[in-house]
Amino acid sequence: MLSDYHVHSNFSFDSEESPDNIVSRAIELGMPCIAITDHQDFNWPVEGEFPYIDFDNYFSTLDELSSKYEDKIKIIKGIELGLVEDAKSQCQNLIKNNAFDFVIGSCHIVDNMDPYYSGFWKNRKDRDAFELYFKTLLNGIKSFDRFDTLGHMDYIVRYSPNKDTNYSVLDYRDIIDEILTLIISKNIKLEINTANLAKGFSFPNPHTDIIKRYKELGGEYVTVGSDAHTAENIGYGFDVAEEIIKNFNLNIFTIK
Repeated sequence: MLSDYHVHSNFSFDSEESPDNIVSRAIELGMPCIAITDHQDFNWPVEGEFPYIDFDNYFSTLDELSSKYEDKIKIIKGIELGLVEDAKSQCQNLIKNNAFDFVIGSCHIVDNMDPYYSGFWKNRKDRDAFELYFKTLLNGIKSFDRFDTLGHMDYIVRYSPNKDTNYSVLDYRDIIDEILTLIISKNIKLEINTANLAKGFSFPNPHTDIIKRYKELGGEYVTVGSDAHTAENIGYGFDVAEEIIKNFNLNIFTIK
């Protein structure tokens, strides 16, 4: 089975799953490796939420698990790093001062709000919200690009009150092309994030049309992640991801 390169443990503010349970589940599924990629989002605007990792404890825990399961699975020390323009120096210092094996760059904040919350959508049309998200993501990548893969590129679509009924990739073709061209030029991979499938959507993040366009523009490598916040969702939808990868003749990035 494909290895899962996007999983959250209780070091993330939005998960209660123990790292040990995560590793045990990955072993049960026959994965060669598992990447634990907990949230670090600087300048987080949501009151009462603290997406900041205790890194001393984080690395110590992952080192212990690596030793415990060294003959069964490779544990990748990862992070999901929020891309925001006003946190460039903080992101740079974090990467410089910590030995991460794998870094996901992603965007969760648009107009100082997380689209996960219904309040973001008040008085907003999908078209305007989606376009603003892509522009925010592009600016975030231009500000900071020291990451390995671009996570859930159209994350915002998950949380629209209209789901995907108003979503057409063609409506955002120019800015999507700019994002894809930029990451390709910087050797940043594109993540196929299967969390959308677990939520009942018919496509992963990003939409299959974006993955196709990535290939057309010269993209070669993708990473695959479930974005699981519980052990039971690790590897969910990977059969779909494998089919997409095969259809578009893409390569799967792995850490040896």
